Amino acid sequence: MNSGVEFQMVCRDCGSLGIKIESPVDASPETVVRCSNCGISRGTMGALRDLASRLQVMGHSAKLKSSELVSLHRELQNLRRKVQTQELVTRAEH
Repeated sequence: MNSGVEFQMVCRDCGSLGIKIESPVDASPETVVRCSNCGISRGTMGALRDLASRLQVMGHSAKLKSSELVSLHRELQNLRRKVQTQELVTRAEH
């Protein structure tokens, strides 16, 4: 089911992992999947299904514990806040 479109696991705008799908049971491959935090498009249902299939094929060798995922997500959020703060400081200086 290669849709040719990549799915963004982490929102490029806000760093959220959450997604929102209208009518997920009836969703076609073209249905847009949105960030549950900021609402930006993260890809399509087809791309999400492709990603899920690829991850299943990878098996247990790349499997992370949920606590590791939470830790990595917190680290990503912290780094994102630092970058945003620095961008604000740089803009204020100019």
